[in-house]
Amino acid sequence: MIDLHCHLLYDLDDGPRKREVSVNMARQAYTAGVRTVICTPHSPESSASRHYSPQLIAERAHEIQELAQAAGYDITLKPGTEISYIAHARQRLDNKELLTLGGSRTVLIEMPVFAVDMRFLPTAKELMLNGYQVILAHPERYIYNQKDIDDLRRIHETGVLFQVTAAAVTEPNSRTLFDLQMVDVVASDAHSDTYRITAMDTAFDWVTTAYGAECAHRLFVDTPQRLLQHA
Repeated sequence: MIDLHCHLLYDLDDGPRKREVSVNMARQAYTAGVRTVICTPHSPESSASRHYSPQLIAERAHEIQELAQAAGYDITLKPGTEISYIAHARQRLDNKELLTLGGSRTVLIEMPVFAVDMRFLPTAKELMLNGYQVILAHPERYIYNQKDIDDLRRIHETGVLFQVTAAAVTEPNSRTLFDLQMVDVVASDAHSDTYRITAMDTAFDWVTTAYGAECAHRLFVDTPQRLLQHA
């Protein structure tokens, strides 16, 4: 499996504070069946960001990968970002001030608040017109009423892909998105080795049972792999 959204790197955001926890999270991901993790600390616009530097993110990903592999877990860690919505995202990306996912042309963006904000749509369209593939992080968190579902449908229909959180696949909002065929990727959004953990294995098993093995493979393997190859 490939995990496109994970706060695994220490002392960068609201993820782990210590190196040892990062290594343990890599171990947990590997044990769950994940072989590639895109490390996605919050961008500077997020209140959760503590330190943001593309170079530092790349260095930390390499450091934790080496430590994990030395401990016997053959997992690949690549740098990325969970970008908090900003209207000028394309300029920041073009200037290499923000990281795409694993060096691809795929970007992970979250809404500015925990609600559907339709200002996101023109920004996403601009990014896609300029060759980026946009993924909306955890859309299941933005649904409070039917209007939210309708607005999310409009966003999805433009070509924005939706990433549902592994630990949330069984929740009603996630089930709604599954039933409307509006789930494109499942990723962990893990933040720790003790809470908000990977859950990728249990999510994969649940999706396999509920929607079939082909669907699970597409959401956890095929689509993430394709997105990392988007250049």
